[in-house]
Amino acid sequence: MSNAEAGIGAVRGGGDSVKQAIIEELQNLLSSDTTVLQQAEKRNKQLQYTEGYGVYLSEIIMNQSHELPLRQIAIIMLTRYVENHWTDLDETDKAGGHMATEQAKRTIRNILPNGLYDPNSKIRSSVAHTISTIAATDYPHCWSELFDIIVKCLGGNEDSIHGAMQVLQDFTYDVDQIKELGPVVIPEVYRIFDSEQNYSIKTRVSAIRTLKQLFTSISALITDKQEQSSMMSSILSNFMDKLVHYLSMNCGAGSSFLLRSEIIKVFTYLVTDMPKYINPFMDRILPIIWQLLTQIAETYVKVSVNQTEANPLATSEYEEEDEQTNFQTLIIQILEFINCIVTCGKLRGNIKNVLADLIYITIVYIQLGEEQLEDWQEDPEKFVDDEDDGGVELTVRMCGRDVLLAINDEFGVKAIQPLQEALGRHFSVAEAEKEANNPNWWKIHEACMDAVHSFRDIILEGDSKFDLLNYLTIVRNLLVHQESPHLVGRALWTLSTYSKSDLYNPQMIVEILDVTLCSLSPDKSHILRISAVRALHGFLQANENVEGEKRTLLVSKLPGFLEGIMTLVPGCKATVLALIMEALTMMVKFDADFAYAAHPKITPLTIAAFLKYAEDPFVLENVQDLIKALCQHKQCLGPLQEKFIPTIVSILTLQGEQCGEKQDIALDVLNTIVKYTEPPLPTALLESAFPALVNCVLHTDDHTVMVAGGECLRSFINVSPEQICNYKNGEGVNYVMQVATVLLNPMNAEMTAGGQIGRLIITIITKMGNMLGQTVDMLLKAVISKMQNLECLKVIMNLVLIFAHLFLTQMDAVLNFLSTVPGPNGEPALQFVLTNWLSRQNSFFGAYERKVTTMALCKLFEYGVATQDNRLTSITYKELVEEPSGDRIRTRSVASSYQKWVTIPALVKIFKVLISEYQHFQEGKTDAPLTDSEDEVTEEDDAPGNANKPRYISDLCFDFDEDNAEDEQVLQGLLKECNYTGDIGENLQKFFTNFTQNEHFPTFYEHLNESERLVLLAKAQQK
Repeated sequence: MSNAEAGIGAVRGGGDSVKQAIIEELQNLLSSDTTVLQQAEKRNKQLQYTEGYGVYLSEIIMNQSHELPLRQIAIIMLTRYVENHWTDLDETDKAGGHMATEQAKRTIRNILPNGLYDPNSKIRSSVAHTISTIAATDYPHCWSELFDIIVKCLGGNEDSIHGAMQVLQDFTYDVDQIKELGPVVIPEVYRIFDSEQNYSIKTRVSAIRTLKQLFTSISALITDKQEQSSMMSSILSNFMDKLVHYLSMNCGAGSSFLLRSEIIKVFTYLVTDMPKYINPFMDRILPIIWQLLTQIAETYVKVSVNQTEANPLATSEYEEEDEQTNFQTLIIQILEFINCIVTCGKLRGNIKNVLADLIYITIVYIQLGEEQLEDWQEDPEKFVDDEDDGGVELTVRMCGRDVLLAINDEFGVKAIQPLQEALGRHFSVAEAEKEANNPNWWKIHEACMDAVHSFRDIILEGDSKFDLLNYLTIVRNLLVHQESPHLVGRALWTLSTYSKSDLYNPQMIVEILDVTLCSLSPDKSHILRISAVRALHGFLQANENVEGEKRTLLVSKLPGFLEGIMTLVPGCKATVLALIMEALTMMVKFDADFAYAAHPKITPLTIAAFLKYAEDPFVLENVQDLIKALCQHKQCLGPLQEKFIPTIVSILTLQGEQCGEKQDIALDVLNTIVKYTEPPLPTALLESAFPALVNCVLHTDDHTVMVAGGECLRSFINVSPEQICNYKNGEGVNYVMQVATVLLNPMNAEMTAGGQIGRLIITIITKMGNMLGQTVDMLLKAVISKMQNLECLKVIMNLVLIFAHLFLTQMDAVLNFLSTVPGPNGEPALQFVLTNWLSRQNSFFGAYERKVTTMALCKLFEYGVATQDNRLTSITYKELVEEPSGDRIRTRSVASSYQKWVTIPALVKIFKVLISEYQHFQEGKTDAPLTDSEDEVTEEDDAPGNANKPRYISDLCFDFDEDNAEDEQVLQGLLKECNYTGDIGENLQKFFTNFTQNEHFPTFYEHLNESERLVLLAKAQQK
């Protein structure tokens, strides 16, 4: 078909055949045959280039004679088409006929709104989503009539109302639209929500979801507090009575669990994001929430927890009719609402007087349900997942735990007395149930132990006045009930976590350990056996640093526990195996003699887990931890190397498709073994593993293998640089340089330097520098070459770190090198390096990297100012600055005309960067702590997570370094060499205080903007 710019109507002659082809391929996309499916996907990509593709899809969607699956797949393809081919962001695509024509867009916009009237709710919802996607770019400029269409739908039948609400839920407003459209939409939302007799639950639920979306937009877009307050007060004064009314209804069609859940979601949003607007209504809302929570508890326990009664609620594939699921959802939503109140400083005071009742009812909801018990019995993996991490499903039990954790976090010691009161009541109930021979009596005991664990840290601190002795006695007495494996398992784990307490005498420890050991018997339930492994881990972790009789008793039991644990291994899968390895790691760490005696059994298991689960990061992490623990015992290291290294070498020597994804993992494991090896390196590592590592890196195109190889090489050099250099009469130096060259090759992927390349190069220079000769210059030239055209911040930071380290340790030598070597564009390399460095310093992350680079800039600045070294003073930096605009009003449209590029001395830019760095380090120390007072609430408390807000992206993601100990050691050495203290902020403050007295200070001060001057003068001169 011709690609000429003709109207859609002009190509109708060939349109039917194209449309039929699209229908056929859509049907093929529904095929279960993989080959047919792949061919259909390929063909559909080709059809997207035909004129009218989107229009034909729209017509197919609207044609109710087509089968529902065909219409649904057509909507999916149309939405994808809109997302990829609607805007002309890529002109090359548009030139190739890839973009939808304006005629086609108009036709699609005319057709789609008809789908909002479709009798099928799935079609309406999908069409609404597609309309919202188009509106994000076309409304209001190209689709000004859209809102009139929505308003017309809101006045139509129930189908069109539901469709319109679906559009509004996905709609993205801007400031003007929320002010203009909000007053039109909100009355319609209110009318539909309150018309119980006229509209179904589904439609009224859509109205509530639309209201929540409007609140979200008002919160995000209306920044003027008074204007926002006026809008919210107007809405809530009208809506709140009806929201509260329908929330409190106990029967009838209007009391749907789904409707009430959505009302509570609105309240939850207001609590978390706009608490001051809901605060006046809390006296009305909380009693209803409490009534709901207590009234449905009995039904929940009978139907879900114990299943002593048949479930009276209906189930359905349709959301609004599936009352069984919606019943659970309502409970979850109530618990989330309470959780948000507990964590909101402005509202927390509303519940502080009812903590005992709240804890009591929450414990009721965290009881184990029969369905969950059945799942655990069938699948031990699910048991471990659910109990260790909460599982992937959002459950009532998980939400109840979250409420208790929030109470612990926000109320602290004040929650202990209410906790004891709630426990006392539950223990009495459980005892009565037990006397009445209720088979489920143990569940409340298990839930109580689960609940108390949320407060464990406060209880162990000893100032909480929690009656730990009485609690432990009750728990200990539960160990006799072997007929309830979940109860005994929870009791063992509970007793283990408190075992550091002085309340445990030798007799008590022996008794508990014997029950734990007995619980590992093959004839016991796998739930109890796994719980026993967790309990053992708890015992060892709690008493890791304890000496004396308690340690002796624990060590004496370790061989028996090893035998019991090993019987669990056959047949277990990844999650259970990871738990077992975690326990074995703790056992190995706990006692060196046991580790040596046990290694013949543990090492083969470790190798087997490594080989079988090479692609499971969770298992591999535990493998690494276990290897690390074995390596830290000298007598275990040799046997471990003897067993493990041949396996690793065999993996590293694989080539082609055989190597799979195991080589990077093998290198990680080898790295761990080498890191804990003391010099000299044994023959197996030097003669076998080292050349295998080098060969693997040099012959792979997988950047993850290259990065892992670089890390491993660094460990080899760190342990014994002389042996590496002298390997095969100096061939080791060539090997090292070849690996470094591959990692720094600019022709390779950027991420080949994405690991710790900076640390590797620094290690090579500092550990092997005297043996490298002129090779050091080649290495640094390769670093400069790699820095060209980089986009990844981490890679740039790693390379900058090399020069930062050298400026701190070899200032004159590195300045001389960078001044004599040309950069990529012919400028001195120093100009190139500083330009890349200074433009990104404030974005660097990681404590070690940030401190070292800041220290280096400080030293470089001090050197430059003191010596006026021409190699440094001649370097310049281009910076975008704002010019004064006088009295003229600045708007965004004219702001760019008051910005210009200026060239400043590099030393001036360094000074500016140091001021910013000083602010970063000082603010990191002055973040306000969380307050427990409900009275100390400000306007800013409206924002969620107000306390301890991260100020930088790096604060969110990069709090930790894997090599913290090594980094700290290097950092302390650099600090000592440079005569700096450990606090970088204090160093900078002293530096600025001194520099303000320097003769050159006025020259630098002239270049500072107003905010930089304020930081410098208001803070840096404070003493």
